[in-house]
Amino acid sequence: MGVPQVNDRHTTAQELSARAAASLAGGRTQEAQNLFAEAAEHEAAALAAVPTDRIRTRSVLAVSVASLLYKGARLDEAERAIFRYLAPGEFEGWADTQLRELLHVVSDERLLMNTLARRYTGENITVSLRGGEIGAGTGPLDLILEKATAFRSLLYRMAEWVGSYPLRHRGLPPKDLQNLVQARATEAAVGSYKLEIRLTEPVQPRLFEPPRVQPAELSDRLFNFLECLTAGTSKDLEDLVPQSDYRKALLQLTRNIVPGGKRLREVGIYRTKNDRLQSVYLTDALPPRIREVIPKQELPSEERKSYRGTLRALHLDRNWLELALEDGGHIKCNTVPDMLDDVVGPMVNRHVLVTGPLRQKRGKSRLLVSEIELLDEE
Repeated sequence: MGVPQVNDRHTTAQELSARAAASLAGGRTQEAQNLFAEAAEHEAAALAAVPTDRIRTRSVLAVSVASLLYKGARLDEAERAIFRYLAPGEFEGWADTQLRELLHVVSDERLLMNTLARRYTGENITVSLRGGEIGAGTGPLDLILEKATAFRSLLYRMAEWVGSYPLRHRGLPPKDLQNLVQARATEAAVGSYKLEIRLTEPVQPRLFEPPRVQPAELSDRLFNFLECLTAGTSKDLEDLVPQSDYRKALLQLTRNIVPGGKRLREVGIYRTKNDRLQSVYLTDALPPRIREVIPKQELPSEERKSYRGTLRALHLDRNWLELALEDGGHIKCNTVPDMLDDVVGPMVNRHVLVTGPLRQKRGKSRLLVSEIELLDEE
């Protein structure tokens, strides 16, 4: 065993890895995984041929073997290899760190595969909260959960639109979409809190009935929509989402993500596409824009009124909500039938503005809420 054998095996592994990357870019996932796994075999042979005193070379090859096994979807083999490489404690510190990080990723994917029969697709979206009360990887739990839930709701709605599902007014997303989105916290950065949204797909795709929503298309449509909203015209938005009901739903859910008040200053949304970082930034300058382009409820010409207060209760199946007014009083309002529960639900116990026509019934007037939005909170 000598240097030529090491070099030959390592060169073959690199060539196979390059072919695998090309297959992956072409959408040939299974072919890519087979090539990565074959590359791992050659890399492991190269590692076995390296003398034990060449610690730097062995460290590089060990990380490469584990990474190739992971890319080749050989998760059990990758886990065993990582444990085997870590046990003697013979590699450089950076290699141990990378192997431990990869072990967490492999364990996560095994759990996903074994419990849901799904795998990650490589379509990842990062949501970064910045400013206000957000620290370095920390922030108020209620604020983080609120924005994470709002973004997940937007993704589900976007997936339903991409899949041409009828607009859902109540209840959960279709079952085949519920496992599409996996959210994970990522590394801290100064003055920000990050969440990574990883899109998944079935381990065994259905041959005769392909999924209605492809993760890559969902990611593309999301960024097209957000870029159009922040930089395009109203006509551009209408052309992109011609269905007015879906356009309104997507705009309302985006409005729930947008920062308001002093607690949060900016929400950055990122992804890497074709080796290029793509980013969209949502700030408190966006609500007026959404208010301008959101499709308005077509109602008869009647007196319209607005109330500000805290949303205390709602029952959308019976078309009503209750508001605690700023002066201490309470009012009960009716709601339009197409009000969406994932838009209004997160607003309970929050400061809101409701708007609509006044309707007369039995000599009393009651507001029919056609629009509701969160107000800035200090």
